[in-house]
Amino acid sequence: MKGKTVATPTVHDVIRAIEKIARRDPGGRGLAAHAPFDTLDPAARTLLDGERIVIVTGFCIRAVLAGETDGPPGALDIADALQQLGKHVVLVTDEYSAPLLAAGAAVAGLKTPIVQIDLPQDNADRAIDNLLGEFAPTHVLAIERPGNAADGHRYSMHGEILDDLIPGADRLLDPPEPRKFTSLAVGDGGNELGLGSLRAQLGGRITHGELIFSATVADHVVPAGISNWGGYALAAALSLLSGKPLLRSPAQERRVVEAMVAAGAVDGCTRERVLSVDGLPWDDYARTLEDIFSHAGGQQA
Repeated sequence: MKGKTVATPTVHDVIRAIEKIARRDPGGRGLAAHAPFDTLDPAARTLLDGERIVIVTGFCIRAVLAGETDGPPGALDIADALQQLGKHVVLVTDEYSAPLLAAGAAVAGLKTPIVQIDLPQDNADRAIDNLLGEFAPTHVLAIERPGNAADGHRYSMHGEILDDLIPGADRLLDPPEPRKFTSLAVGDGGNELGLGSLRAQLGGRITHGELIFSATVADHVVPAGISNWGGYALAAALSLLSGKPLLRSPAQERRVVEAMVAAGAVDGCTRERVLSVDGLPWDDYARTLEDIFSHAGGQQA
């Protein structure tokens, strides 16, 4: 009697499995659970074709005037993978998250340029225009960065206006001149830059969604339960598509986040300067990293 043939999973199948893992929703926000699926693979494929990529991140927590632990680690995951593939990458952030990116990049061994945009908004706009003109990106990716809502304000998940703290970066995805690059966005709450394409469908499912949901759209949106998980998943997908081990191990990820906390990062939910992300203690948070890492082949960069 012949044994039963078991089909070998394709790369696309594995990427879909990773996307499902990254969409775990421990905070019950609803975005990752209800957003359209099968977005990770096409997002990774377009990045694989890129040459010059801008990645913008950083979300200041008003209560403590510090950047949070969600966003910068995921941005570094993507930057690391892309640079290993020979791509040119520039990171963009503000004064609250620039030290976090610098500390994490040092531990990760990255020398990615970091451009800081500052208020007033006119100054930030000029810096963005200069970057787009000089760097001429093929792709711009936003991960866990506040985006302008329909009323032009930038909001926290609690409905706090952040305009006086955080310069708008929407111009990176929606420049005044005709856009010549592909735009991508990673987010977990709806108020992040680039998630505007989900506003009509999911605005009513998110707490304060009609107020806070971003109005700026991106060509590719990767929803995640925690934005860092979306960044890690994108790096994993790039690894699978390229056939190269591009992903840092969860242990390496811990060292990066530890460095960011030492540099002043806080948990965005608890507002405490501790080793946790979006209210999840490290061990709980890292289980998803471990699952993604395992699905990607368990080979670190």
